[in-house]
Amino acid sequence: MAKKFACGDVVDGCAWSVTSKDEKELFQKISEHAKNAHKMSTIPDEVIQKVKSKIKDV
Repeated sequence: MAKKFACGDVVDGCAWSVTSKDEKELFQKISEHAKNAHKMSTIPDEVIQKVKSKIKDV
């Protein structure tokens, strides 16, 4: 089942969102976005947990 994530659900003011065929592909795109847009070289576990709680099935 396809998955969707909106960064603004975790980072106030960020309008980026992504839809992928599965959670693995989704996290690859989220990781790339976090590095490029938010200058995060690593993603803290607390942020990963917030992201996981905001992923929706589409």
